[in-house]
Amino acid sequence: MKERYTIGEVAALLNMSPQTIRFYDKSGIVVPHYTDQKTGYRYYSYDQIHYISRVKYLQRFGFRLEDIREALASNDIGQFKQFLIRRRQSIQKELDHLQELLKELDWYVEYYDHIDYYNYNNLPYKVKEPERYLLAEPLAPGEDIYGTAGKRLTKLQHSEAFSHTRFLRQNGYLLDFPSLLAGKIVPTHYFVYLRELPEIRCPNLMRIPAGTYFCTQSRILSEPFDSTFVRQYFRDAAAPCLALANEYEDNFTSFKDCIYEVQVLEMA
Repeated sequence: MKERYTIGEVAALLNMSPQTIRFYDKSGIVVPHYTDQKTGYRYYSYDQIHYISRVKYLQRFGFRLEDIREALASNDIGQFKQFLIRRRQSIQKELDHLQELLKELDWYVEYYDHIDYYNYNNLPYKVKEPERYLLAEPLAPGEDIYGTAGKRLTKLQHSEAFSHTRFLRQNGYLLDFPSLLAGKIVPTHYFVYLRELPEIRCPNLMRIPAGTYFCTQSRILSEPFDSTFVRQYFRDAAAPCLALANEYEDNFTSFKDCIYEVQVLEMA
């Protein structure tokens, strides 16, 4: 069996560049078995080829070279196994995070698909909604509905208490139902949606019940609200119904002109 292999031969066997193998040497990862003092040529043993192959394989998992060096230098299989397990746990955590991001991206795509589907044609429709969660800031009577409670909500949303909370990119208003029937938009709260309720106590956290919602679309901040369909549909309502308006961005410059989907919960 051949005892010595040049750096070029090792590189060809492992489909690596000679520069990478030289870097392994300078980093103390794999020091050549023999170096010719006259020519400076590096020579590697057969065992070292397999060692370099193992280092190359481990790099695929995102290990740093210094960590690989320490793990292999211990020559302890038990410790090496724990080294692999810790990396697996780290990758799993990253994967869980990426899966959560994918879910949020799917939601965000659906957010824009939703308003396109109903096409702002002034016709009412119904949607079935799951239970939803809000962080909501109340509006004071007579307070400007744009930019006041929103400022307070933004501060609360970005406070330390909610630093680990998963918010969705959608805001809206809880509406006074009797005013809505009269064609007036009178918000009681300004809110932002959450993926799930955090395990903290806060009076600003709310649950919106699952159910069927009667919907219309309107630019409630810049145009008069036509309450005809809502008034006709809920003319026999014995008690005030839950009403809210979800913002749907159709531009990124003038949020006052955004479309809102006004939802009213059908009573059982």
